[in-house]
Amino acid sequence: MMKTRQILLSVVATTCLFTSQVNATYSPSSNTSIDKTINLHAVEQDMQFLASDQRQGRSIGSQGILEAEDYIAAQFKSLGLKYYGNNESFKQKFQLHHFLPTEINVTLNNESIAKENLAFIGTAPTIDWNEQKVNVVSVSADDDIKEVMNNLNSQGDNALVLVHPNHAELFTRYQKSFQRGIKTTSQKQRSSLVLALTDLPKVTSLKVLAKVTQNKMNVANMVAVLPGTEKADEFIIFSAHHDHLGVKQNSNADKIYNGANDDASGVTAVLNLARHFSQTEHKRSIMFVTFTAEESGLIGSKYFTDFIDADKIKAMINIEMIGKASEFGAGKYWMTGFERSNLADIFNKNLKPNDSQVYADPYLKYGLFYRSDNASLAKLGVAAHSFSSTQISNDEDYHQASDDLASLDLAQMTDVIKSIAMGSKSLINGEDTPSKIELAEPKAPRLIY
Repeated sequence: MMKTRQILLSVVATTCLFTSQVNATYSPSSNTSIDKTINLHAVEQDMQFLASDQRQGRSIGSQGILEAEDYIAAQFKSLGLKYYGNNESFKQKFQLHHFLPTEINVTLNNESIAKENLAFIGTAPTIDWNEQKVNVVSVSADDDIKEVMNNLNSQGDNALVLVHPNHAELFTRYQKSFQRGIKTTSQKQRSSLVLALTDLPKVTSLKVLAKVTQNKMNVANMVAVLPGTEKADEFIIFSAHHDHLGVKQNSNADKIYNGANDDASGVTAVLNLARHFSQTEHKRSIMFVTFTAEESGLIGSKYFTDFIDADKIKAMINIEMIGKASEFGAGKYWMTGFERSNLADIFNKNLKPNDSQVYADPYLKYGLFYRSDNASLAKLGVAAHSFSSTQISNDEDYHQASDDLASLDLAQMTDVIKSIAMGSKSLINGEDTPSKIELAEPKAPRLIY
């Protein structure tokens, strides 16, 4: 099968102008054959724009992600799609708050604690604690640090946590996580947690001084609707996420994390499915969504759920990393949460005439069902699943600068998109409705991080 390096040489003459303009559009054909409406040329055009170095890795708040969003909006407009709900454009705009720890000093029993043995997280702009102002919690060598931290997070009170050195490995994980700060769409309560790695048996005096900076970013999900003819109040969602990791310092010459597979490939699938279904019959309404801030903790999809009626969403086909051939073969793909609803049964019924199928997630140990945007809707009971082809257990390009166009096979990716369109046919026509996902017991609230 032709690899991307060869493909790019053959199409550069026709795409160089296209990739330099954000408002370029795709002209749909009047031929409704799936080979006409979903084709390699259109896939190449989308991928070359979205995963270009010019997009600078599409980090939230960047010029590159704004250009990607404008491109997606231009494609939706060219197909005559409608705005969703009360949105005034294809952009569902909202504000993201980023609370980033910057400075910290801790003195215990008149001895200063080394910075490498400290970690903190919170939304209060300043911390100024002494032994009268803060709860001190000790995590002994035999305690479960995760349980202690989860309890403190659900209580939401200020706390200084003394972590025994036996937990040094887990402490380092918390430290790295806390250094990234908190990204949230709401102003959380002004509480903080400070961790100190120490074997002090008792604290008689303490002083904690710290600062947190708050930045605000304007971000947006992209949402478009193709109204149904008979069941217009029922929706099938095709989704992906358009953000990635941006530009990061590393030891390589390439510092742009293009996110070609993760998840320009999914966005490209959404655009090509929109082109296809805009030229076919569809009794149910179809929503085409690309989420922002997935890489920051599914923030975009969580925000999106505040504006939907989950009972009207009959299925969500979330598309993540389809640019590489699966272990089942090129053009084949798998679905997370295979047994949680009968969506896979519906797909496989529709795919059977083509001697094809969707496979069960072969990478269960990674917990992928709750690591992508489908999780936000699945938690509401929607039959929401992610579809992927990447062999995640040995994908050396995942979250690396090497996740670029040269690492992908766009021909097999085009076959995956066509198969998803065919597998969705009876959903779109209103013939099949997947079972809802059984709601899990609600977890304790996370009030700090």
